Amino acid sequence: MKRIILFAILTLAMALSATASTGDVNSDGEVNISDVNALIDMILSEDSGAAGDVNGDGEINISDVNAVIDIILGGGVVDEITPKDIELDYSALSEPTEVIQEDEDEEDYGDYVENTTWSTTVRINFDGETATVTGNPSSVFVTIEGAHVTITSTAKRVRYIVTGTTTNGSLKFYGEKKFQLQLNGADITNPTGAAINNQCGKSLYLVLNEGTVNTLRDGENYTMVDDEDQKGALFSEGQILVSGKGKLDIYSVGKHCMASDDYIFVRPGCQLYMNSTSGHGIKAKDYVYIKGGVINMEIAADGAKGINCDSLVYITGGRTTIITSGTSRAELDEEGNEVSTGVAGVKADWNFTMTGGKLNIKCTGDDAKGINVAQPLLFTGGELNIVVTGKQRTVAPKGVKCDTDCTIQGGSFYSCAPKGRAMDVEGTLTIADGYTTLNDEDPRLLEVKY
Repeated sequence: MKRIILFAILTLAMALSATASTGDVNSDGEVNISDVNALIDMILSEDSGAAGDVNGDGEINISDVNAVIDIILGGGVVDEITPKDIELDYSALSEPTEVIQEDEDEEDYGDYVENTTWSTTVRINFDGETATVTGNPSSVFVTIEGAHVTITSTAKRVRYIVTGTTTNGSLKFYGEKKFQLQLNGADITNPTGAAINNQCGKSLYLVLNEGTVNTLRDGENYTMVDDEDQKGALFSEGQILVSGKGKLDIYSVGKHCMASDDYIFVRPGCQLYMNSTSGHGIKAKDYVYIKGGVINMEIAADGAKGINCDSLVYITGGRTTIITSGTSRAELDEEGNEVSTGVAGVKADWNFTMTGGKLNIKCTGDDAKGINVAQPLLFTGGELNIVVTGKQRTVAPKGVKCDTDCTIQGGSFYSCAPKGRAMDVEGTLTIADGYTTLNDEDPRLLEVKY
């Protein structure tokens, strides 16, 4: 009976419907009786969607219904939010001199290509439908089919230098030793799979030679090999350690742009552009560490992420810009149930830590999340800007979704979701003292500056 009376009262007030985001429970761009219906259904079904917490008290109950009524009657209309403008940024970046680990006892000593003496050089040149390989010793075995090059090596400390262009070629490695791969003006397209496929589980030192532009493209349909992974235009079973002052563009229409079954490390000076209509920009299992460089991503695949890591994401420098335009995607879980996976700028199944650099994220699709992290989020420095402009289709859009605690204690932090929530922190959100700016009165926006 109460529900019928409430609906009758609100019917009289529909003419005063407001175009606002807070209170727009069903994400149709208006606040009216439909939102009350949606909110009551949410309460009855015990749905904890963030869009239902209209008054921002962390709970969904009759108080939120009253808040929606106030908005409709004109007593609490919230102004539209105009978020920051985030675009791809290719401008030059001045970075401090990189500190290279020189202590052999430190765990990251082996991540630096400079700490290995490369005793053998092999040159690979692509020329249309053909390829040539020169300088290979007896311990480096080469097979060439057209412009598809396969290298099986038992040699240590080999440096491969790759040049030339092919629209139907690839480069594949087998071996048990780490190696250096210099891209020196290489343009490789593989219509049936990865452009570069490293089946060696050791480190791949990817060096982008200064002044060069390099391009990798995969195909829409991969020709797979039994017992072998092939997860992107650039794939490696081992670590991918990116350095150099050249440029690398990666286009993926089949899977991910850059993928490793280990970790990915990006150093200062690199210039990376990633464009995917099929998967993630960067996909790694162990971790993703961005120490520097300029990274731009355009991701237009449903359910895809700019950076997706099964473990942690760690950013200490550089400038990374991620723009996603996909929406959520339905898929089956291990038990065969249909679930929805949404797009995100960054997704980390463990934690997210940022101590420096600049990270810009803009997600325009529905159900999106700027940063989605399962374990603690720690932000101590640098500049983080998140804009999520899409609306709710199956789940509420969020600037940050953190399943545990979130701590902000330095730098510049900005998260805005005009049709959702800036922050959804299941644990404790801690904002340390000492800030010069704090905007946190509107659940759609959180801005902190130190």
